[in-house]
Amino acid sequence: MMSVSTLRAVTQIDEPVLGQLPLPFPDRSPVVPTPVERDDLAGAAILRQKSGYFLQSLVEVLAGDRPARQLAAWLSTDVYDQLVRRLTVQARTGRNLRSGRRARLVSVHVSLVGDDQAELAGRFTHRGRSRAIAVRLDLRRNHRGRAQWLCTAVVWG
Repeated sequence: MMSVSTLRAVTQIDEPVLGQLPLPFPDRSPVVPTPVERDDLAGAAILRQKSGYFLQSLVEVLAGDRPARQLAAWLSTDVYDQLVRRLTVQARTGRNLRSGRRARLVSVHVSLVGDDQAELAGRFTHRGRSRAIAVRLDLRRNHRGRAQWLCTAVVWG
């Protein structure tokens, strides 16, 4: 006859151990996706540092807290015209853009698409609502021959 302690040991089910489990193929190295950092690109480090400031300024223009002409040097003519048309329509409808609370950028995500293209995605709050904004930037030469990030597309909602 078995003792109670032996019976417990035999019937006890092995609990899985928390922590890392071995991969089923111990002779092969695991394939883990890792983010690609392209800091060697021209202007990429500067882009990461300044993207928050640029998006905050753009959000303030959309909210009516800043004039659009302050961003004219960093926007393509198409984007600038689109922005001015939007602000003109808002002014004609009589919507009071200024609510006493400034638009505030909450998060920014930078994605380098290529050597000379980047996309920014951000979330901002204005008048108690959370909104999204996406920006396409291209690295172009300005009239002085210096490389500069230029906003070529903007989508907000």
